Amino acid sequence: MKIKLGARSIKSNVSGIAIAMAVSQVFFSSAVYAQSGVEHTYHIASGPLDRTLVEIAQSSKVRLSYDASLVQSLKSAPVDGTFTPEEAIRHALAGTGLKLESTPTGSLTITKVDAATNANSGTAAAAAPASAASATAAAATVDTTLPLISVAAQRDSGGTGFVTESSSTFARTDTPISQTPTSVSSVNAAVIQSQSAQTLTDVLKNVAGVTTYGGNGLGVPGYAVRGFQNAAVLTDGMPTAQAGGLGSAAALTPTIAISSVEVLKGPAAILAGDAPAGGVINITKKAPQADPFHEVQVSYGQYGNVTGAFDTTGAITSDKKLMYRFVMSDQGGGQNSMGYNGQSDYYFAPTLEWKDSTTDITIGYDRTVSSNPVPQLAFGKTAGGFLSTRIDHPVGNPTDGFPMRQDDFFYKFEQKLGSHFTFVSKANYTETLELQRGWQPLTTLSATNGAPFMAFDTSSQTYNWAFENYLRAKYDFGPVKTTTLFGWDYTTGHFNQFEYNDGGQIVVVHNVFAPPSFPQLTGSGSGLSFALRQQQSQSGLFLQEQANWERIHFLGSIRNNQYWESGTAEGYSPGGVVTAYPTGPGLHQSAWTPNVGLLYQLTEDVSAYANYQMGFVPSNSPVYGGGTLPPQRSSQEEAGLKGNFLDDKLAVTLAAYRISYTNQNISDPFHRGFSIAAGGAVSKGFELEVSGQILPGLNVIGQYTYDDYVMPYNPSLVVNMPKHTASLWTTYNFQNAMLQGVGVGLGFDFASSQQVGSSSKYTLGSQLGTDVSLFYRHKNFGLNLAVKNVFNRNLYYSSTTPDLVTMGSPRTFLLTGTFDF
Repeated sequence: MKIKLGARSIKSNVSGIAIAMAVSQVFFSSAVYAQSGVEHTYHIASGPLDRTLVEIAQSSKVRLSYDASLVQSLKSAPVDGTFTPEEAIRHALAGTGLKLESTPTGSLTITKVDAATNANSGTAAAAAPASAASATAAAATVDTTLPLISVAAQRDSGGTGFVTESSSTFARTDTPISQTPTSVSSVNAAVIQSQSAQTLTDVLKNVAGVTTYGGNGLGVPGYAVRGFQNAAVLTDGMPTAQAGGLGSAAALTPTIAISSVEVLKGPAAILAGDAPAGGVINITKKAPQADPFHEVQVSYGQYGNVTGAFDTTGAITSDKKLMYRFVMSDQGGGQNSMGYNGQSDYYFAPTLEWKDSTTDITIGYDRTVSSNPVPQLAFGKTAGGFLSTRIDHPVGNPTDGFPMRQDDFFYKFEQKLGSHFTFVSKANYTETLELQRGWQPLTTLSATNGAPFMAFDTSSQTYNWAFENYLRAKYDFGPVKTTTLFGWDYTTGHFNQFEYNDGGQIVVVHNVFAPPSFPQLTGSGSGLSFALRQQQSQSGLFLQEQANWERIHFLGSIRNNQYWESGTAEGYSPGGVVTAYPTGPGLHQSAWTPNVGLLYQLTEDVSAYANYQMGFVPSNSPVYGGGTLPPQRSSQEEAGLKGNFLDDKLAVTLAAYRISYTNQNISDPFHRGFSIAAGGAVSKGFELEVSGQILPGLNVIGQYTYDDYVMPYNPSLVVNMPKHTASLWTTYNFQNAMLQGVGVGLGFDFASSQQVGSSSKYTLGSQLGTDVSLFYRHKNFGLNLAVKNVFNRNLYYSSTTPDLVTMGSPRTFLLTGTFDF
């Protein structure tokens, strides 16, 4: 049966007809096909493929026919530039496994890439369908070229396997990563699910230049990018915590809720204001989609770790303008490898989106309730080195740990103002409550493996508002296509920290392998001993220009940063007397931070780029004579190559960089309690990242990093990070009929030796972790058996103190099942 629809009705009917009929043909009643050779200018962001094709056909007035069920599951590549309609459609189809052909009648049609051609050329077949009906239609076969993952993960990855084609985080416009003149690393849902990644730390192993450190064994791990610690973790480009907070629940987002994790290298001041010099981490959450699909996920691991999760999305109204997404996850476990009560996490996230041709409104809420136990720890020995035997019992109480609750309310509003302008407004309000309760050694271990342990018992509250508003203008000046952004952002937060009287208790442990009983910590029940109350605010005005001219792609920006901070400290005596005093003079610092980058396409597959970025971090360190140190000023020079090969199935990035900053604060040797400014640090190195499909069924993501971090003001200072890191993850799906749907995965992550603390007595040797997986996918059902750290090696996070070092997990097994409907 042939269905003919006019241009006005196609948007509201094509998906419904495809679902109802499974196979249909769509024709545009428009001008003659002769207009297909005329060039048009397109500014179409990555999105559902069917909508992109509709927009191209409508604006170009070409006749296009296709089987609608082929495209419902797929996400288009961005189409931005001047092309003929055929070229625009081919851009949109990049990485989908579909191709454009001409019919005998002279119209255009879309078909699957021939299977035989796939086998010979390594071109991937189309991604798995996502809607309920299209999933049923395709249930008889399993695509054996792309990773064997669920429909939801395939859909949220754009149906392109391990390759992420575009990003809207850095430039605030949906721009192909291959045309962005800076280093942007992205790990999508396909990689995350194929690795059975459970934490942000698992995901970031795939990114060059990122090092995990244990936070001295306290709470959620921290991350360093290109050698610089305290990398901010954003959610959809927005902060959820102030710098004073103990942590952010963004790092605890369950992986079923994540569409991708991006790392923006360099100061990135245009995006994050006072971001550290190395870069920022951004978690992109899954968004509502019009085509319905639903996924149930259940996993079981060692130590009684059980997780149940549900992800559902679809349209609420018949015109598909109102959409929803709902993700819920609940994790619990008996105990961890050191005998503390197991980790528990609860996540609840409903989102609504209204989208028509001119207006896009998203509102949402998510709640995270977690309890993170004290992690597996290794203790340093006074004689040097670390205990090599894992401790399998708590050194403290089993209930010690780091509970957290975070509530996040957010909205995003986009309104087109004519054909050239779009107004964008985003905001979120985040409320975080945290506890830190446990015991830590005051010294390294004696010859009898003993040390005094001191209790810590604190709580904190963080209330944070973040706003971002900007106007986007798109104009073409002959062959030059420009996108201009002018905007303002503002964040303000209150941070309160409380220390309780039972903190500071000391228990002498004569042997950590036979510890005594520890007093139970009761928090507020023991009375308040100290309180810190701070308010931080920052504001930024920014201007950004993006221009494309044939092979040249330019991105430049300038930002004015304003930062304010004030606070008080309160001491509580046993008699209840409160002594309050300011933590320092009211702080106001400002800085201008320009950024500029240029990319040139050397060939169709390879581009060269270079950029210069500046950033700043406020300083509240007091100087003798009054006032505070000026802010740290950072700069980055970077150059590199980007390549997309094998019909865009394989992406490669090579980057060389140098990052430096000034005004490092160090203790004033003549005036105790004050600071002086020093030269800062220099981090230089190079990175290599590879992701995509090498052969049909063989998918890979890997990275290598060399980072040389030095502090010129004192070159003898020890750097507590490895110089060399690397990782590789590859999956292979068997191609013969007998083993259809079966695949295997193999991964490695490596770190060279690194020193801990300031003494050469404490060195962590080179380490190599190995992971393996066995996959099975049949129709809408999937199983993944993962074994992490197969050889049960002692793996360590980077650390700045030898007293205790956070360890990675021992050998663990995780079985995950998914069902799509």
